[in-house]
Amino acid sequence: VVECIGVMFFQILGATTTDWMAPFVNGFALAVWIYTAANISGGHLNPAVTFSIFICGFFPLTHALLYMGLQIVGAILGSLVVAGLVPGASIQMGDGAPGCFDPTVVHSEITDAQLFGWEVVMTFTLISCVYACGVAKPGHGSHTPYVVGLALVCCAGSGGQYTGAALNPARVVGPRAVFECGKGVAWIY
Repeated sequence: VVECIGVMFFQILGATTTDWMAPFVNGFALAVWIYTAANISGGHLNPAVTFSIFICGFFPLTHALLYMGLQIVGAILGSLVVAGLVPGASIQMGDGAPGCFDPTVVHSEITDAQLFGWEVVMTFTLISCVYACGVAKPGHGSHTPYVVGLALVCCAGSGGQYTGAALNPARVVGPRAVFECGKGVAWIY
C-alpha cells in the first residue's frame, strides 16, 4: 500500500510545481517518498524500477505486478487530488492539465524518436542509480533515496526541457486517466 501512497504524493507534489522548480521539487519529492517507503516496500515508486528489478531476478512476478498496479492507482489518485486542489483544473480537461505529459510539455521541434530517446536515456540513468546504490551489494544504504532523487534532478534538468521528464510510466498514466491528456504522445513515454 505504501507504493500507492508514495506515488500518490509524488504525483501531487510533482504535478503542481512551477516550471523552473520542477527538477528540484520532483527530485526531492522522490527522495522523501523513497525514504518513507524504503523500509516497508523497498521504495520503488516507479513501474520501470519495479519491472527492471523483476527482469533481473530480484523480485517475484506476483509482487512486481501488484507493485506496478498499486503505483498506477497511486498516480491516478494523486491526479484526482490535483484536480481538486489546483484552481482551474478539472477532470477530463485535456492537454495542459497539471502533471500531464502532452504537447504542451513536449518541445515543439522534438521528434517522436527524440522524445523516446530522451526518456530512455533519463530512465536508464535513474535505474542505473537505483541499482548502483540500492540493489547492488554492498550498496550505499541510507544515502540511496537522496542519490536517486539527485539523479532525477539531473535528468529533469537536462532532458526535461524537451520531454517534461516523465521517467515513470505511472506518472504518465495517472494524469492521462484523470485528465484525458496526452492522447498523441503518451504512448511514447
